Amino acid sequence: MRPFFLILPLFLLFSCHNGDSSRERLPREKFVSVYCDLLQEVQRSRNAGSDPATAEKNAADVLGRAGVLREDFEETTRWYNADAQRWKAFHEDVTRELERREVPIPPPR
Repeated sequence: MRPFFLILPLFLLFSCHNGDSSRERLPREKFVSVYCDLLQEVQRSRNAGSDPATAEKNAADVLGRAGVLREDFEETTRWYNADAQRWKAFHEDVTRELERREVPIPPPR
């Protein structure tokens, strides 16, 4: 799972920082969920050999399905990046969520 954390910043933060602090920060639970969705999409795109334009469109689709503006996602990312402890705690939540998503649900009896 660690390679995801190295790939995502390169994949998602493809725009320049414009210093617009008027953007809204996402609630932690929503950010964790969307971040995990994006990590999984990055992996799917990578496994499928998607070109960068397709991978970027797929990431935009993930944000759209979640009802999250890219700018708000990026603002939230910058806010977490500003404090190493906050970012570390966030990544612990992301790791738990990704592990939870990997656990297969047993079929009903």
